[in-house]
Amino acid sequence: MTGLNINPNFSLAQLDAQTQQLKISGAFGLGAIEVRFVGGQVQRGLVDQVEMSPSALQLAFSDATGLDIPLSVVSAWMRGVPHEGYRWRSLESGFEQLGWQILISRAPVLQHPQRIEAVKEEIRVVLGIRLWQ
Repeated sequence: MTGLNINPNFSLAQLDAQTQQLKISGAFGLGAIEVRFVGGQVQRGLVDQVEMSPSALQLAFSDATGLDIPLSVVSAWMRGVPHEGYRWRSLESGFEQLGWQILISRAPVLQHPQRIEAVKEEIRVVLGIRLWQ
């Protein structure tokens, strides 16, 4: 990330057709956030193993990452697609949503995203995807 003073680790697991689990942690596992999404909406979440309301999760996510975006868009953006609940426009190599440009480099064979860049003003978040399962 540039424009921010942090470097969190992210993982996103597809638990079933409608459910994803996002885990975000700081260095050495400090500040761990876990969020479960159902149908693209925040269902429940934990901050350092303590269950939080959706609004408290949003605040913890903003504090942990420095990103001022709705938590609900993160799982969609990490899959390389716009969130259905917000207006967006197509770009040659991605899309723009909520003032962010989401630029996607896809794997040549399976077409899964390999690299996703989220850019807004001086902030640039680069997500390198190691493995799709």
